[in-house]
Amino acid sequence: TTAKDLSVPFLSAVIEHIAHPIFVKNCEFRFVLVNRAFCEMAGYRQEEMLGKTDYDFFPKTEADFFRAKDEEMFTTGQMVAIEEEPITDVQDVVHILATTKVPLHGDAGEITHLVGIIHDITTLKEAETALRRSKDELELRVVERTAELIAAQQKLLRQERLTVLGQLAGGLAHQLRNPLGAIQNAAAVLRKAQLNGDQRQALDIIEEEVGRSDLTIRALLDYSRVRPPQRREVLLGDVVQEALEIQRVPAEVIVEVVSSPDVAAAIDPMQVQTALGNILRNAVEAMPKGGRLTVETRRDGEKVTITIWDTGAGVDDQTKARLFDPLVTTKPEGSGLGLSTARNLIESHGGTIRYADGASGGAEFTVELPVGPLQSDAEADP
Repeated sequence: TTAKDLSVPFLSAVIEHIAHPIFVKNCEFRFVLVNRAFCEMAGYRQEEMLGKTDYDFFPKTEADFFRAKDEEMFTTGQMVAIEEEPITDVQDVVHILATTKVPLHGDAGEITHLVGIIHDITTLKEAETALRRSKDELELRVVERTAELIAAQQKLLRQERLTVLGQLAGGLAHQLRNPLGAIQNAAAVLRKAQLNGDQRQALDIIEEEVGRSDLTIRALLDYSRVRPPQRREVLLGDVVQEALEIQRVPAEVIVEVVSSPDVAAAIDPMQVQTALGNILRNAVEAMPKGGRLTVETRRDGEKVTITIWDTGAGVDDQTKARLFDPLVTTKPEGSGLGLSTARNLIESHGGTIRYADGASGGAEFTVELPVGPLQSDAEADP
């Protein structure tokens, strides 16, 4: 049997049972044949579609696109391959198709019809989208995890360096304290003797420098003695007030404390007071000609926040990146341990400390601490 011997009904049955959607249009762009797969995809019966055009079934934008490709095929007489095009079925579900349109010639060689063969690639495109989404999510998780690992590594290295530095600072402080004590005692003895003006001035310089050295030693000891916090419930307003009183803020600096009277946390008050004192000392020293110092405390859910603003010169960009590292200071006589010690004390509470430029100049330090278990909260529970 040859192809010429095959009957039209036989060929129609073959087309009808092909799994891929197939359609045939005449020169007026009307459907003259649609197989079962095409009807199932579009959601219309064969008798509904025959003799009609794309504009009778599909959205205008889609029908315009189909018509343009049909005209291209009829004009060029060449196959038109469309790698990807949408089609909306009767249920408003969008399918993604890969369509090939080829010309059908009559006996005289003229183009009489257009034959369209469709591959529904909707499932493939959905799989590609899901794969792309999974890839993007995986890349994001890798980036986030890498950043976490780098941060953890940096923190571990910093802690190791700080531990070694703390041990060195503690040992050095103890070794310096004894000779400084002897110098101070000798100066006290000399003070009782009959001295002329130059001798008294020299003695004043000795005592002043011993006092400065003692402050540096205290900073070294504070840095090396960060112990686990001994927590108890305290009012943050009281801790802030005590830290301010210790600083002996000059009259040129206006102090404003904004604190709710009931803001409490389970903390080591001495450690937090020391940390706040170091920040406050920097703020006061940043305003030698006076300014405004503002301290605010508030509770935010399961944490308390202490914010300290000053109207000083702020911190230069070069120093910001290393602001909390030990031995970093912008003051000629600073030890460079104040903010580093403050961070160690706050982090030992499970809290954080960060710097930002003030909204209107100056510096802004924010300390966040976990509230911890409070007796007042326990009593409020039913």
